[in-house]
Amino acid sequence: MKKVLFFLLIAHLAQAQSDVLLQDTSATVVITAQRQAIESFQLAEAVSVLSQTELQRQVSRSTAEALIGTAGVWMQKTNHGGGSPFLRGLTGNQTLLLLDGIRLNNATYRYGPNQYFNTINVLNIDRIEVVRGSGAVLYGSDALGGTINVLTRSPKFSDDRGELQAEVVGRMISSDMEQTLGANVEWSAPRVAVFADYYYRDFGDLVAGGDLGIEAPSSYTEQAASAKIKWKWGGSSIITLAYDGVFQANVGRYDQVAQRGYSQYEFDPQNRQLAYLRGQTVTDNPLFQRLEWTASWQFSEEGRTKLKENSTTGDREVDEVTTLGLNVQVHSNFSRTFRLLTGVESYWDRIHSYAYQWEESPDQILQSGRGLYPDNSRAGNVALYTTATADLNKLRLNAGLRYNFFNLRPNDEQFKDAVLTPRALVGNLSANVALGTHHALTGSISTAFRAPNINDLSSFGSFDFGIEVPTSDLDPERSLNLEIGHKYQSENIQSNFSIYRMQLYDLITRIRGSYQGQTTWQGEDVYLKANTAEAYIRGLEWDGRWSFHQKWAAGGSIIYTYGQDESADSPMRRIPPLNGNLFLSFQPAAGWIFTWTNWWASKQDRLSGGDISDHRIAEGGTPGWWVSNINIGFQKGRLQMNGGLQNIFDEAYRIHGSGVDGVGRSLWLSLRFRLGKRRAD
Repeated sequence: MKKVLFFLLIAHLAQAQSDVLLQDTSATVVITAQRQAIESFQLAEAVSVLSQTELQRQVSRSTAEALIGTAGVWMQKTNHGGGSPFLRGLTGNQTLLLLDGIRLNNATYRYGPNQYFNTINVLNIDRIEVVRGSGAVLYGSDALGGTINVLTRSPKFSDDRGELQAEVVGRMISSDMEQTLGANVEWSAPRVAVFADYYYRDFGDLVAGGDLGIEAPSSYTEQAASAKIKWKWGGSSIITLAYDGVFQANVGRYDQVAQRGYSQYEFDPQNRQLAYLRGQTVTDNPLFQRLEWTASWQFSEEGRTKLKENSTTGDREVDEVTTLGLNVQVHSNFSRTFRLLTGVESYWDRIHSYAYQWEESPDQILQSGRGLYPDNSRAGNVALYTTATADLNKLRLNAGLRYNFFNLRPNDEQFKDAVLTPRALVGNLSANVALGTHHALTGSISTAFRAPNINDLSSFGSFDFGIEVPTSDLDPERSLNLEIGHKYQSENIQSNFSIYRMQLYDLITRIRGSYQGQTTWQGEDVYLKANTAEAYIRGLEWDGRWSFHQKWAAGGSIIYTYGQDESADSPMRRIPPLNGNLFLSFQPAAGWIFTWTNWWASKQDRLSGGDISDHRIAEGGTPGWWVSNINIGFQKGRLQMNGGLQNIFDEAYRIHGSGVDGVGRSLWLSLRFRLGKRRAD
């Protein structure tokens, strides 16, 4: 660890002391960290931002894959149609996902990796903001590892007359790994703006690197549609009505077929829909300087079809979750140096879950039974939060509190029908101290929590290495986070360095249990959940960018994570290895850009007992790897082309904890053709 710390400090200081000032690096503005737009250099939080321009240049196949190589994010993939981001060693229901500031995490989000981040359409993203190790005060439960906020594309108002623009998009990956066709349209007027899009996407089986070849089944199809309307109401208000939906079918689980004795295992369907109405009003009253409210509706549907080898009897499970949400917050500017944000929010989930056995075909029902969750289970929460920011010369202080009340009603007739009402109080205190024009020291202390959900209390069914049965007595998981850092920003350099320690209490883990007096059921070990563990995670993070010439830029990141389960005196599960990225970009002429990117990870052989028994992790651990990619971007007039050669050397590799391997050498291409007059943003 001392060698890692020394290397990170040298890299950080080397960038910060460079005298080359030839190209401006624009300041990065972040919304998620404090629920308002603030320049990242002025924040105490460790943040990463991926812009729409960067997303288009990468030609990433999915939203999950777009974050591969992003500083502080480790993107595990159980299946090709999935992707579960790790932030500071945690994933699943211990990291918080937002879409346009609205919680995606619901009462069925499970411990460990899941596929839900992949249900966000990568072609409808304006930017992705990652706040590492923070988010509980402003956004609530699950933000132990951090918060990821995906902000979708929005129409812009025009200055005078109406303007119509449209864009046709086509994409492909060699070996039929992707074929995409879609379009978007935008209407802009002085008081009304409209944006809508639709995409059809066909993903073929993954072709892995080296001698690994085709990994089937991993193919699936996807349809995505969205619409957003914005009105200027009076002279000080904007009303937004938005819809976003992604519909995936026949999403295969390659690992279950290749290693777990299934002839069929797929998610079908895997759907997510979100609609919301949002209002923003600006006033001259400093107490109510800005008022924002959002009312949201969500519907998610996950179906699972399973069939064991040499069997004609299969299982079908379907879970549907309807979520209603409401958030109201007030921004108060008492002076130029003191601001207050106060809000109240509530989310309520209703779960419809059922299961049945089938013969020959999922349409031929043999016997109906209990779903993964008790049907008509409900979960809700209400929270009040506030944060205060004070700018005192070169010192910026931020402090906040949140009180959250939960009501869980599993409606479980088979096991135990109980009502659980956990509560949580969390807070944070952070500081950013400017040292001259270019340097800033940062520090923070914060608490976070994850309330038990319906998945914890009442899930009944198989998971990766056993059968889980319900429990009825759980408390929230809690964390205490300590972090210090240094930021550097000049005309051509950005550099960020953080050291943190996260102490975890009352962790909910699976322990061996029994069902109907038996410790095994249908040949699988029986597990249940309990607050049994304490652990800690510590780590170092560095990322930077250096524009050392008007046409050249370079940068990268290095991430070190160490997790220890103190209760079991063993490593924590699925902790990422030392990893990072390097890139070099060149813009030879207007409209052209060439980028060489490298993703790398060292070997991870520091394994927990769960890692050792996990079929997705090789015996002895996951080998290290280095993957190089070349991307080319060209834009002229109405045409924009982005392409690349991924995994140039056809490296056979697997991201630690994943159930599929990384894509092999492949050609990626995206074409965009614009219709209508282009408006300057």
